[in-house]
Amino acid sequence: MRFWKQYGDYALVLVICLLAAWPFLAYPSLPTQTDAELHIYRLAELSRLVRGGLLYPRWSPNFYFGYGYPIFNYYAPLSYYVGLLFDFLPVVQPVGAVKAVFVLGLGLAAVGTFGTVRDLWGRPAGWVAAAVYVYAPYVQYVDPHARGVLAESFSLGVWAMALWAFTRLRRQPTAANWLAAVGGMAAIVLTHNLMAMVLAGVLMGWVVWSAVVGRAPYWPVLLAAYGVGIGLAAFFWLPVGLERNAINVATVVGEAGSHFDFRQHFLTLGELLAPSAWLDWGASDPAYRFNLGVAQWALGGLGMGFALWRTARRQWLHAAEPLFFTLAALLLVALMLPISTAVWEAIPLLPYIQFPWRLLGPAVSLLAILAGYAMHELGQMGRYGWAAVPTALASTLLVALPLTQVAPWPADFGETTMARIAYLETRGRWLGTTSTSDFVPATVDTVSEQNGQLLEGLFNNRTPDRINYWSVDSVGATATWSEVSPLHWRYQIASPQEFTFRLFLFAFPGWQARVDGQPVPTDIAHPEGFLVVPMPAGEHVLDIEFGDTPPRTAGWVIAAVSLLLAGGGAWWWRGRVWPAAVPLATADWRPVIGVTAVVWLLFLPLNATGWLHYNSTAEVAVAANPLQVDMGGQIYLQGADWPTRPLAAGDILPLTLYWRAQKPLEINYQAFVHLLAADGRLVAQGDKLNPGEFPTRRWPLDKYVRDTYTIPLPADLPPGRYQLAVGLWVAAEGWRLPVLTANGEQSGDSYPLVEIVVQGN
Repeated sequence: MRFWKQYGDYALVLVICLLAAWPFLAYPSLPTQTDAELHIYRLAELSRLVRGGLLYPRWSPNFYFGYGYPIFNYYAPLSYYVGLLFDFLPVVQPVGAVKAVFVLGLGLAAVGTFGTVRDLWGRPAGWVAAAVYVYAPYVQYVDPHARGVLAESFSLGVWAMALWAFTRLRRQPTAANWLAAVGGMAAIVLTHNLMAMVLAGVLMGWVVWSAVVGRAPYWPVLLAAYGVGIGLAAFFWLPVGLERNAINVATVVGEAGSHFDFRQHFLTLGELLAPSAWLDWGASDPAYRFNLGVAQWALGGLGMGFALWRTARRQWLHAAEPLFFTLAALLLVALMLPISTAVWEAIPLLPYIQFPWRLLGPAVSLLAILAGYAMHELGQMGRYGWAAVPTALASTLLVALPLTQVAPWPADFGETTMARIAYLETRGRWLGTTSTSDFVPATVDTVSEQNGQLLEGLFNNRTPDRINYWSVDSVGATATWSEVSPLHWRYQIASPQEFTFRLFLFAFPGWQARVDGQPVPTDIAHPEGFLVVPMPAGEHVLDIEFGDTPPRTAGWVIAAVSLLLAGGGAWWWRGRVWPAAVPLATADWRPVIGVTAVVWLLFLPLNATGWLHYNSTAEVAVAANPLQVDMGGQIYLQGADWPTRPLAAGDILPLTLYWRAQKPLEINYQAFVHLLAADGRLVAQGDKLNPGEFPTRRWPLDKYVRDTYTIPLPADLPPGRYQLAVGLWVAAEGWRLPVLTANGEQSGDSYPLVEIVVQGN
């Protein structure tokens, strides 16, 4: 009983939220077609470097064909270091470690949200708030499963814990609460670059609101914890800021109309409020919706209503806290809508977020808190108030059940060795574990082709030989090498004359050269951006080592000073007596246990029978218009979704095509969508280099490929009827796949899909 009294609240919350983690617990391994794959390889690389004696490496020597990549200098590190704690355990490998971080993030989100709301409005409110947050579609499914973004998913759990720590510090500035708040603030910064900007902004708004509106007596302590926490993370963010021009950042903020242009990713209010779609296991990439979640906006909206009602009645004592969360949630929702375009264009850092729908995570965290507040208000409304919590909890869990039905992934992820990473890079999957070359050094004008000498080492899981032997042999010199550490190599060089020693290694701030122990300047070979070192005649020892730069050293100094301040603050507040916390009323947990048990009893048979998802085989269950069009005996067009209402000039024509490979494909086909006038004239079109966003040669045979288009209609398009035609072709050679009839005869080189009606404005 003592354990239950002390930890029972948290155990109950984890049981309530267990279904959210169910796919990770039920299936072995992890999928290879989401960003989770990249995070696994990054963790594997970091593990090799740390085991080699480098506690905080900023350079990945084996990425990008072995030329190296500064990803650890720019990408927030905390989720990987948490993963290392699992990776270093016996038996656990990088795949299991990444899975553990995903599950831990969900657990932190649940416990942190519960703790915050419990301390504000009681245990029952906290139970509901935790469920509302963790079962939000973006938190439960989109981030961890559809996208597989480890750091962003983990940041949503870190944020919940940090807010709880600041809530406790505001009430009682004890040494433990102070250290938790400082650590929570640092963790926000160190978990995900882009979400840190949003979450740190929300937290600063909360601190200021607590001081000005809430009149919190200890608000200076909150501000101090905020600042010390940011300082504690300076070893990371200061080099990112001061060395941002050392890498290619142009791909991070996309050009107008590109995939990373924020204007392409706004949501409509209808999309935000829509229910989640059932997943189709027959799809290579099941369709999902960027939405708030019905339970989330309904219960959170109820909390907003209570907050505004209290505000209208000038009941500031009750309204101050929920009013902040109401205003912050509304602001985040507004920033996901097209009406906020001018704001995105005016604030310089916002475009780096790339996708406005990324704000779904912070938005639903605030809605969850408001849902908890709504339970508090309902609980005070007469004899039936007790029913609010089990009803809200049951609704939240039941609505979330379909998103527990994640399609199983292969049981064996495969190796995470240097050889596997190098092989996948040569296959064009990505370079340096990024798809847009975000962190290529700015001095690289032309990316060199794959180097067989480097790949030979990587394919044999050993450190590659990076010596450019042409530079050595051309002057009759000799060179041998050995590895001192994963980022320190020693070269024994003998030369009859001065010469330029060249390495197949990207030059980057931090690479240092010493000849016979004395520092010497390095240079850069253009256009490849490789590191070169002037060598004198004779026999010499050359050390090439990656070290700190002035911004990195300054970051470490600021972090060390902040650590001293954190420790000093804890020492100052140790043993001080503060006003006692308001005791939490006891709550009947039996209805909560009952609701959770009933949902599990429903889930288990539904999960076993597959009633909560589609599983398309011969036909595409989710296609509004099933088809079976044979494209050259290579690919079937199995369905399509097109607008059923008339369009107008200047509108966007949305289209989804559903393809399935008939056999292993040896050619990468391109897709085209043409809108044709009655005379055959092309008036609008959409094209895909890779239909479904990945090459047809990699299409599976047991799943269909969903291929979406948004085709803008010309502003001066005359009213009338237009034919929408689709097809596949080989752009490099200029020929199209024929459309075949049922008896194998050709009926043309495009398929007339549907007639589109365009009305006058």
